[in-house]
Amino acid sequence: MDLAAIPQALWFFLPAYVANPMAVVFGGGTPIDFGRTLRDGERLFGDGKTWRGLVGGTLMGALLGLLLTLPFLAFGPTSSWSFGDAGTAFAASAVLAFGALLGDLGGAFLKRRMHKPRGAKAPGLDQYDFVVGGLLLSLAVPAWSVPRFFSEDALLRLVAIIVITPALHRAVNLLGYRIGKKHEPW
Repeated sequence: MDLAAIPQALWFFLPAYVANPMAVVFGGGTPIDFGRTLRDGERLFGDGKTWRGLVGGTLMGALLGLLLTLPFLAFGPTSSWSFGDAGTAFAASAVLAFGALLGDLGGAFLKRRMHKPRGAKAPGLDQYDFVVGGLLLSLAVPAWSVPRFFSEDALLRLVAIIVITPALHRAVNLLGYRIGKKHEPW
């Protein structure tokens, strides 16, 4: 068992992890659902999901992936910690971050269908909607995502993401709450 797989899992998934808090930082403005409601009387996503947040979170995830690969470009993109060449790092990280935010949108959609108000707890859904979205959309760049998350050698990374995400999610939400960017600590 390669124990480097666990920190590598976090390393490669950082663009997805950073997308949600950066969407909060950059958020505000026009909601993605433009205020529309469905037949159930609930909003499609709610005021907390905005175009600025979607673009800002995606861009910050992409830039983080690029920054994380820069040190390895001097040694060549063959390091097991590299995101690849600069173009691949930016594109794959953007797809991962965008997928995480789409997953979060899916979670918001499901919470509205369950008639849960914005910010209400939804155990499991809150912690994994963005993980599922990020991982699924990362398959759009299979040459990048399969060796990092889905190959036989990378399965420990996938398990690490699943196990570590709830604690990391909680810690980031507590920090956001304490600095006044979130209205609830979960």
